[in-house]
Amino acid sequence: MVKNHIKRITAPKTWRVSRKTDKFITKPKPGAHKQSLSTSINTFLKELTSITQTTKETKYLLTKQEVHINGTRKRSHKHQTGFLDTITIPSLKKSFRVIVDRKGKLKSIEITADEAKKTIAKITGKTVLKGNKLQINTMNGMNILVDTKVAKDYKTGDTLILSLPDKKITGHIKREKGAHAIVFTGKHAGKAGTLEEIKDKNAKIKTKSDIFETNKEYIIITGQTKPEIKFD
Repeated sequence: MVKNHIKRITAPKTWRVSRKTDKFITKPKPGAHKQSLSTSINTFLKELTSITQTTKETKYLLTKQEVHINGTRKRSHKHQTGFLDTITIPSLKKSFRVIVDRKGKLKSIEITADEAKKTIAKITGKTVLKGNKLQINTMNGMNILVDTKVAKDYKTGDTLILSLPDKKITGHIKREKGAHAIVFTGKHAGKAGTLEEIKDKNAKIKTKSDIFETNKEYIIITGQTKPEIKFD
């Protein structure tokens, strides 16, 4: 039997939630994100934004009004939302983005309506399909069809800028020296700076105060010289 909840005390350390108020917390449905980089929409609304106070209020908002994740309406309070997702509530005229803070915990920031019309996605792989098409696989679960002639410029580790809700590619940022990057997991999670070097499995990042190394898979390129989307 699938459990609908998990104990708060054992919830991922990346979840910014109180551990000793209630015993349980809503378990998110499986989705594109790792559990450490996502929560249920119920937890997001109740504890990351305080838009709702109870699960009953969350369910009412989802069924009677509208809640969109990356431009698509969601109705289940257990639906997963995670790192870099854009959450929009039209009736409240509010939009949010899920980020990772300097302590490596998931955090919600409010963004403008214009900012909510775009997002970024890290390329994690490519899949060749019939009809001279190629599918770009991304870290946040978006799979985008492109022509093979265009796809040759897209490398694993690069970042795509996407419009919402249609998820069309509006820009491409290469994972190369000088690009702006953010670490989303590991002991350096939340740190941002300039990509200085990639050697083997490691990436060297320079911030305003120091230089550190992390696994290259732990970073996402956010812009050529500065972030393309809001992170604070």
